[in-house]
Amino acid sequence: MLSNATPWPLKHATDPIILSNNFDTVRSAYIFCTQSGDPVDEIIAGKWGKLDGPAKVIESGHWPMVTKPDELVEDIILLTI
Repeated sequence: MLSNATPWPLKHATDPIILSNNFDTVRSAYIFCTQSGDPVDEIIAGKWGKLDGPAKVIESGHWPMVTKPDELVEDIILLTI
């Protein structure tokens, strides 16, 4: 798995985030992984709060970018169009 991983860019954790005036136009979308340990069904049903956008479930663990990268990319594109 480590051979497929990319290091986290340090500046993402240290540089301030500046939002544009158009931030409210950014849509929210959610991709949940069934093997991540989270109660996916409860989250989607709204038990923990309302989701602000569409949701998709992937049969994967916490790292779908390593185990199912093609499916993840397809879902991201479809959810954000």
